[in-house]
Amino acid sequence: MGKPVYLIILLFLPYFVAPEESVVFDYNTDNFKDRIEELDGNFVMFYAPWCRHCTEFYPIWNELGKLINTKDSKLAIAQVDCTLHFKLCHESDITGYPTLLYFHKNTFTPVEYKGTRDLPSLTIFLSEVFTMKSEKQDVVKDSGQVKIYSGMAYLNDQNIEKFVSNGQHFVKFYTPWCKYSQKLAPIWAELAVQYSHNEYIQIGKVNCMENEMTCKNFDIKQYPYLLWIVNGRIMGVADADNLEDLKLYIGKMLLAENHDPEKFMKKKKTLPVARISEETFETFLEKDLVFVNYFAPWCAHCMQLGPLWLKLGEKFQNESRVLIADVDCVRSKPICETEKINGLPTLILYKNKKIVNIEHGGRPLDSLISLVNEHLQESTAAKNEQTVTSETNNKNHSDDSKTKDEL
Repeated sequence: MGKPVYLIILLFLPYFVAPEESVVFDYNTDNFKDRIEELDGNFVMFYAPWCRHCTEFYPIWNELGKLINTKDSKLAIAQVDCTLHFKLCHESDITGYPTLLYFHKNTFTPVEYKGTRDLPSLTIFLSEVFTMKSEKQDVVKDSGQVKIYSGMAYLNDQNIEKFVSNGQHFVKFYTPWCKYSQKLAPIWAELAVQYSHNEYIQIGKVNCMENEMTCKNFDIKQYPYLLWIVNGRIMGVADADNLEDLKLYIGKMLLAENHDPEKFMKKKKTLPVARISEETFETFLEKDLVFVNYFAPWCAHCMQLGPLWLKLGEKFQNESRVLIADVDCVRSKPICETEKINGLPTLILYKNKKIVNIEHGGRPLDSLISLVNEHLQESTAAKNEQTVTSETNNKNHSDDSKTKDEL
């Protein structure tokens, strides 16, 4: 019975690893220890060729290898065949396949990956586990100061929230090991130089390997990721990888004027969503209908709602009776306390300064549009009724006066 099993293993092996196409490193008892001691990190898959789950997972593992196993990379994606290197797998306490272990440099006590086996989850894990090691090292970051060199703002966990809370920012989220991030790096540097003297925009970048919290808050799941941020709120995601397309995107998004109530109310070239502060709260509430998104920059659900809220603002941008707005509960805490905001995001619809609807969390765009239109129609009907009543009263008054004159 042993011979058929051996044949099955031989049949499966060629389908699991194709040496000509694979970019994943093969580790064995001879090179394993050296690689752990040489590199900053090793992410290793322990497998068996006959394992169906291993075979199904391998294309994703190989894709991760393409991203990370580049020239001069300090991280490695590797694999160990436990049918060939049983002793090594036994020493690593491998009891099932595939088992994914991350080894820090000079550390033979690994961190086991137990998350979803997809590319975004694996890359996020790498960022997190690398940051865990970085935090243990004697690395001191500047507290809240943003350094700007050649037009580029270097952003991190300590300074990004305050820095992007005011003005327009174009920010690249990246990791050093990602080959697409590497390809974009010189282009992004040139973009920063070209806009270094533009008073309305700041180009910046965030290294997600060193700033896990920021990238988690912004829900970054792929690299590089280019966000257009205005007054602390995500307004767009750029899909461009060359200088000309990036400049075209900036030309489309850039606002060459300050965002203040007077210009917004006059419907000049401003954002489709008004940013309300303590000073402008009463001014903005003068509209018939005001729909406000109460949010915080650190809130992941708020960030996911951002693009939808922008579309809602664009939908009603030319409707003079409606204002789509938002309030940053970090920068305008007194407003959120006064309005008794106890969860984020909270969406409040005001009609003539009175609350007529409250939503906790998000709703589909069509549903939000229908909600606004419903109250618009009610307002229109009420105004028409008031007009009819007023005209009737005027007519009756005129008739009464006429009767008195006749008498």
